[in-house]
Amino acid sequence: MENFKYDNRIVKNFAYATMLWGFVGMLVGVIVAFQLYYPALNFKLPYTTFGRLRPLHTNAVIFAFVGNGIFMGVYYSLQRLLKAACLAIC
Repeated sequence: MENFKYDNRIVKNFAYATMLWGFVGMLVGVIVAFQLYYPALNFKLPYTTFGRLRPLHTNAVIFAFVGNGIFMGVYYSLQRLLKAACLAIC
């Protein structure tokens, strides 16, 4: 029986990035949700208005959080499907 050793450093780094961007994107989403109820929460700054934070929330969750999660899954499963460590790609 063959033993395979996999390099999971890149998977771990994508997991950290996924958690970081998930936190950032969902925090901005909570702020935007509170601004819908109480619009004065933009603190009279042009960069914290609903119209500017909503695209930030959408892009952070879709592209950063989900994108990093997809890459994490691909790098984790690709090594196991091909039975080769991810040394050349990573």
